[in-house]
Amino acid sequence: MIALIGSGNVAAWIAYRLRDFREFRIGQVYSRNLDHARRIADGVGAEAIDDIAKLSPEASLYLFSVADDAYGELLPRIPFTMPVALHTAGSVSQRVFEGHAREYGVLYPLQTFSKDTVYEGLQVPVCLETDHLEASLDSVERLAAALSDRCCRMSETQRAVAHLAAVFACNFSNAMFSIADNILKDNGMSLDLLRPLMQQTLDKLDSMSPRQAQTGPARRGDEAVMRRQIETLENPLVREIYCLISKYIRKQS
Repeated sequence: MIALIGSGNVAAWIAYRLRDFREFRIGQVYSRNLDHARRIADGVGAEAIDDIAKLSPEASLYLFSVADDAYGELLPRIPFTMPVALHTAGSVSQRVFEGHAREYGVLYPLQTFSKDTVYEGLQVPVCLETDHLEASLDSVERLAAALSDRCCRMSETQRAVAHLAAVFACNFSNAMFSIADNILKDNGMSLDLLRPLMQQTLDKLDSMSPRQAQTGPARRGDEAVMRRQIETLENPLVREIYCLISKYIRKQS
């Protein structure tokens, strides 16, 4: 039995993926909000709890998917030593479980999850840290394979680097989309106008590197176009972003 600690988007995806695997039955779901725990627990026939002290000592694996700053408050309240504990965070050390679990590791799904994410067909690479897993290693590897057909081992340093790269590739690019959306809305247009361009930008990476795919006025060194575009931007922070990224592109050209 697995105890799932957390009720956010990653926990919901885990429950969705494991719902048909008898070997990895979820028996408990914990959340500070009982209704949130029930939303996941009801879908997999598990018990919902909102008191971490009620966590069952009978689980074979405890899978944590909580905020990075929640471990220091939650772990000391668990009234037993867990046999195996994993977390799903990109930047939390596996050593957070020292003194709280006999064996521990990390199962990091390298994907962006939102409330309305459609799980069907979603590709989610799973990154594993297994330095402190021995007797449970085979079981954890089978769990990772049940969650994804793309699993890879990595060190804590590699996971931190992968998370950093993901911030640039996902979070920062999404911030750029938001700026583009605002620019268009302020002028009576919709982001739909750019969707084919955004998709083509991603599709090009199937056949060339990002550096090879780079286009635009900064890549060409078109200072006249860049000056006009900077003058158009009223938000000083957005203007600064434009200048910094253009400078980076020029140095890469």
